[in-house]
Amino acid sequence: MRKSKRGAPIWARNPLSDELRKYGFVFSVKKGFLLYLLVIAGVVLLGRFFRLQIVCQAILCIWTVLMVPLFLRNMLKGRFLQRKFSDLNIYMEQYLYSFQKTGKILSTLEEVGLLFEAGDMRDTVNRAITHIRTTFNEAEVERHALEMIEAEYAYTGLVTMHRFSLQVERDGGDYRRSIMLLLEARRMWADRIYVILKEKQRRRFEILLSIITSLLLCSMIYLLADDLDIYIAMHPLAQGITLVVLILDLWIFYVADKKLSTDFMKDTEEKKEDYEQLWKRFYQYKSGHKLTDRWGYALLRKKIGREIEKKFPEWLMEVSLLLQSENVQVAIFKSYEQAPKVLRPQLSKMILSLQQNPASIKPYLEFLQEFVLPEVRSTMKMLYSISEGSGGDADDQIQDMIRRNQVMMDQAERIKSEDRIAGMYALFLAPQLTAGAKLLVDMILLLAVYMGQMANGAM
Repeated sequence: MRKSKRGAPIWARNPLSDELRKYGFVFSVKKGFLLYLLVIAGVVLLGRFFRLQIVCQAILCIWTVLMVPLFLRNMLKGRFLQRKFSDLNIYMEQYLYSFQKTGKILSTLEEVGLLFEAGDMRDTVNRAITHIRTTFNEAEVERHALEMIEAEYAYTGLVTMHRFSLQVERDGGDYRRSIMLLLEARRMWADRIYVILKEKQRRRFEILLSIITSLLLCSMIYLLADDLDIYIAMHPLAQGITLVVLILDLWIFYVADKKLSTDFMKDTEEKKEDYEQLWKRFYQYKSGHKLTDRWGYALLRKKIGREIEKKFPEWLMEVSLLLQSENVQVAIFKSYEQAPKVLRPQLSKMILSLQQNPASIKPYLEFLQEFVLPEVRSTMKMLYSISEGSGGDADDQIQDMIRRNQVMMDQAERIKSEDRIAGMYALFLAPQLTAGAKLLVDMILLLAVYMGQMANGAM
């Protein structure tokens, strides 16, 4: 048999098997045989409970066997992501504490790398260290090395932390307050992830319970039929609807399981949206007088506003870190390159306005003025106050802004979490709908058979 370079048969090389290997799955003939044996035994028992005939049981067994690798992938992916989260959480915390002592990226990575046992995180950190040590003809070596870690662990907070350390190593300055800010942000992020994981477990259990409960309820019709000495379970129509419902319920649980196994850390990628065009349409609708213009304006205002709620705290975190070494206007100018895409059109207008009227409060008040976002208004006023040196001690004002930003970031991340697990209620209801359809068919069939027997008895 033709082999691949890894020694596995060519037919065994497919995206699913490659993904399973990525998550650490090692195939064992013995374990695989026992797994499928248990699955088939369970399906046979389920089929007997619903009185499926041999053909229907065989179809259900084949369908379930085909679904097993997909469920296995979801389970392994969930474990893999939890392990990545644990490694990333430890890495970020130790990186910040180590960098606080040394102020040097290479020595920080060397110290952090020793904390991890053999595994993905240690290998990734070692690759970054090797790149710094062995590269001499490349600009921004440290940035490229840190990007190796970011490529494996996609999280906005990690990118922010690395970018801050690069800035400190390049420009120097007092960075202790910023370190405490990043440590607090990491703690809040970790707490949110733990909440997300618990919520996912709860949703998965609720959907499974919905499937089991709905199947038990719709099976009651057979008990009622038996009491009336009417045996409808063997009717071809009853067999067919039962098979369809069981297949659909298995698929529903798989879809829910897959949705709940998505990467809960990967938030560095923004929606593939042309926000420049979106803002243009927004202002076109705003200036229009047609009913469709008002509807379009309201819809886009809601859409853009929700995205701003999620992304504004990220931008403000960048500004807060830059304020440790820059004045307000320079911090805003420098923040543009890393600003979320949804904010760039408005941020560009604000920067142009600041260049024309550097001492005016107008650019600050006009920033995102179309949206009712009290925290944005308050923050922009505080930034103006800091820029003018009014309203008290600048350091205290910055710290107050940072504390408020932490609250805003927490709220924004919770919005993201809600978006990630949206649609679960529909999957919770779906088994009840399939069971309702089966119950309706069985009741019609029961009534038809019963009326037929009554008619025969009357004759």
